[in-house]
Amino acid sequence: MKISKILSMAFAAILLVNVSCSRDEEVTQPKGAYENGIIIANEGGFSTPTASISFTKEDLSSQENNIFSANNNSAILGNVLQSIGFLGDNAYLVCNIPNKIEIVNRYSFKKVSTITAELDNPRYIAFSGNYVYVTNNNFSKIRKLNIYKNTDNSFVKSINFEKYAERIVEAGGSIFIQTDGSTYDSNWNELPTGHSISLLKSSSNNLEKTITLTDDGIIKDLISSNGFAYVLSSTATESYIYKISPEGAFTKTVLTGINGASKLRIDNNNFYFNDNKKNIYSMSISSTNIPTKPIFTTTANMYGFGVINNKIYVSNASFSQDSDVFVYNTSGTQLKTFKTGVGTNGFYKN
Repeated sequence: MKISKILSMAFAAILLVNVSCSRDEEVTQPKGAYENGIIIANEGGFSTPTASISFTKEDLSSQENNIFSANNNSAILGNVLQSIGFLGDNAYLVCNIPNKIEIVNRYSFKKVSTITAELDNPRYIAFSGNYVYVTNNNFSKIRKLNIYKNTDNSFVKSINFEKYAERIVEAGGSIFIQTDGSTYDSNWNELPTGHSISLLKSSSNNLEKTITLTDDGIIKDLISSNGFAYVLSSTATESYIYKISPEGAFTKTVLTGINGASKLRIDNNNFYFNDNKKNIYSMSISSTNIPTKPIFTTTANMYGFGVINNKIYVSNASFSQDSDVFVYNTSGTQLKTFKTGVGTNGFYKN
């Protein structure tokens, strides 16, 4: 009996160790080479197929360019990579030219599928429930929202808009679409075309209301965080941040004295944005204290701008050669610079 009990206890101990090790291996199993880093979108040239994807590890210890091509038998991504969206383990690469959305595994960057149905200059993408939402805007006659099923990427329907169909985000089960923007006069001065954000409920895929903002500036950005949509609008003298609930109610914060603000980002409950003088500002989401001076001023053209885990990424985009990316901490100290691809326009946490 004693020997039997000892053997049983020993077997149980070995089994427990094996189960524990198996669980540890499952937890630490890497998903792919591009996990825990930053995906960088390189727009490419309008008339040349030079769009590409770059990657940097989060600690900035290494970078890799052309990861879509490298992992898909040297496939060409396209001419204009407008934006990237993420759903589960997949990344959706929205290519304005040549009217396609390449779906890849976000960790290996191997191609999964392609959406082409009913696309005409696709711009931005969002997800809610069983659906994928893509804005299309050819800045002429096509201004629409396409809806697809995310199970098989089949086309569901389009919704047309009068003026714009640009940035789009999901917040609290609602889809917010930027349906106004800007145009230009004969001297290429930018002019607002109106101030509307359209709200669609993903439960019905019908438009619920049009939200009219209350300043006379130009809508510069639309993002979402923690169940709310945030809109950045600016004039030549002031800028504004709107917080919009899933039902469409909003509050407005006036960024007094900050003109031409654009590219709104949120990181660790702080807003980050820049102005037309290459100044970068920060303020708490919950604060009413408007910043009186920038964190720092960059020399880059800021075509691409991102803030991820207390690091600020800024591109000095070139459309004829590789772009330069500058990385700063949130105090404005430059941490690193490196080369990416043509027309770097976005940074995404992976």
